[in-house]
Amino acid sequence: MKLTDQILRQIENSERLTKQLTIVEKFSAPNLTGAGAGIERLQRMQKLAAGLDLSKYAEAARLASGALASVKASMVAGSDLSETMHKLTEVPSALKFLQDQAARYEQLFRPTAQQDFLRLSEVAASLTTPKWPSQIALLGDNIQRQLESIRAPLIQMQDSLRSLRGFGELSAIGAAVRSIEPFDPSLVGALRRDLGDWRDAEAEPAELIDDPGGRVALYEERGFNVELTEFPAEGFESALVATGIDLGAVNDALAPPPAEMVPAFNVHAYQWLFVFEGELRAFILKRLMEAAGDDWEARLPSGMRDRWQDKKAKALSEGECEQPLIHYADFADYVDIILGKANWRDCFKSTFKREEAIREGFNRLRPIRLMTAHMRFMTHEEWLILNLEVRRILRAIGIRI
Repeated sequence: MKLTDQILRQIENSERLTKQLTIVEKFSAPNLTGAGAGIERLQRMQKLAAGLDLSKYAEAARLASGALASVKASMVAGSDLSETMHKLTEVPSALKFLQDQAARYEQLFRPTAQQDFLRLSEVAASLTTPKWPSQIALLGDNIQRQLESIRAPLIQMQDSLRSLRGFGELSAIGAAVRSIEPFDPSLVGALRRDLGDWRDAEAEPAELIDDPGGRVALYEERGFNVELTEFPAEGFESALVATGIDLGAVNDALAPPPAEMVPAFNVHAYQWLFVFEGELRAFILKRLMEAAGDDWEARLPSGMRDRWQDKKAKALSEGECEQPLIHYADFADYVDIILGKANWRDCFKSTFKREEAIREGFNRLRPIRLMTAHMRFMTHEEWLILNLEVRRILRAIGIRI
């Protein structure tokens, strides 16, 4: 490689470093039960740090730093912390390096200031056309009220307009997913331009399950708008709440999972996916029974009923309580049922409008469901997609959040 090529490669690595420093997801400290949970989380972070090629993936700094900070904050007062504190002294130098990088990254941001509000009309005008449907009126004062509610650092000091554009886009998305029909072509197209094109996505990236940086790169390759997530963790979470994207806590009316089922990792993601799948199964069963009555199982794709029966038999042999047969569906089964030729025509087209649109929604959710099931760290990109797609599909099947 020529010297000039080496220099260009270093520049590319530096740019990716800056982008992916944003991938940390804060974890819910109240859901940890004691020092043992902190040790497990710290060990996972040490494994992640030890496996990083720092010359290429040092951008994962905020992931490591934020998770380590949550371990310290989550320790229960009065519990036996000796083992945990011993583990904290064994943090490898790689993790310390990542922490230092994270601190430097967060120092690049500041809270909003008066000069930011003066530029909001410019930002709003750039978002309303041509991408977003005309139903979404982005008035500067609406965005200003949302910005004023955020106290955490959010604005890049070296490129404030970039941060304002990203926030303005989140504001537009939040308004759209709450007010436009979930599978209206204009909304589907607008989300595709911001979240990426997932119509022909292959199976979930299982090989990237322990590589959040690689997953972020994959999302960017599909066209994810990186400006949506280029914020420090606290600022990003505040932005999702302010713009109405955040799903919030699962209320009791939606039948959340029993507390003993919920892992300490990705608590809200687990709860919402549990609710999402439960409501979706009920919707699918209702539509199939409307079309075929008690013979609804005949409308399942070939071999699917037998797989469910096998899973049910195994669950019962292990002492689990019996559930309706559709309870044993896999995540990939839902879209296969919906897009079955006769099922689509008779049962689901009126709800989801276009086959490619509902397929794309499930393709976006599939890797996120995998990360949640395996209790892996979620990136900002994954948390944003989960909030948007779960809300959109639940709205489509008649569930109001």
